[in-house]
Amino acid sequence: MSPPAEGTGPVLVVLAAGLSSRFGRPKQLEPVGPGNHALLDYALHDASLAGFARFVIVIQEALRAEFERHFAPATVAGADIQLVAQPLSLPWLVAPPPPERAKPWGTGFAVLAATRQVDSPFGVCNADDFYGRGAYALLCRALREMEAADGVPAVTVTYPLGAALSRRGGVSRGICQVDSGGFLVGLDEGLELRLKGDRVVGRTAAGVPASVSADAPACMSLWGFAPEVRACLAEGFARFIAAEPGPAAEFYLTEAVGKPIAAGRLRCKALPAAEPWMGVTFPGDRAEVAAALRGMVESGRYPRRLWPLPQDRSSCPPRP
Repeated sequence: MSPPAEGTGPVLVVLAAGLSSRFGRPKQLEPVGPGNHALLDYALHDASLAGFARFVIVIQEALRAEFERHFAPATVAGADIQLVAQPLSLPWLVAPPPPERAKPWGTGFAVLAATRQVDSPFGVCNADDFYGRGAYALLCRALREMEAADGVPAVTVTYPLGAALSRRGGVSRGICQVDSGGFLVGLDEGLELRLKGDRVVGRTAAGVPASVSADAPACMSLWGFAPEVRACLAEGFARFIAAEPGPAAEFYLTEAVGKPIAAGRLRCKALPAAEPWMGVTFPGDRAEVAAALRGMVESGRYPRRLWPLPQDRSSCPPRP
């Protein structure tokens, strides 16, 4: 994989270390689109065209060889990709965990581990979500504003919650509360969320029953952060560890960011996406997403082969 390259443009951290327990196999590399492309490939393709120049992909160490083989065409075509294994410890943050802890600490910890050497505003996305090129363009512009000291320290691209669920079972989504100015004032990790009429029902990570409008904005883990946000994440993780979490407890990124937002210590702008979200949580979701991607290729919106990139790159504003 390519070594880190500072100063070449915004960095996108891609969370690809999930265990895919509900899908039954590593869905991060599951071929879904024409040309045997995974959703992760569409993420890098769209983000590249939107202006991102470097990709830090958080993986399971056991899958490193598979990721290297998968990304060989992209790296040959010039994509700057760095694979980072999600650890169970960091010398400056957490000691080696007890033997019964085999599961990664969660998405909040993954971002901390991946961005240790990133000293500029960066984006974060999930490997198994399809956000759309316009969403990456929104995010890239926000990161440029942060870089110019004109933006808020955190942004998230949101989608209508009811349109971001699966018909095949409950899913986890970030439930947003947004004020009249478009800023987050609350953010909860919703679990086992399902559509029930015009409501979405489930529970929060704290076990509290949840029932919100299907039109409520959902955080789908497409974030933009200024470097100083890492201090909030580190403080939150220290409190998480001090509470002696069980072997399966996770430090969710939504909760890690949501708590300082609710306390008024962090400002985060919600950026509504104009394009629909797609994702694969359960095996049955795959056929629907594959059909949608096939239609996009047939209409000319995407090429059958995503690499190399077209020459008309960057819908993102130039560096100030």
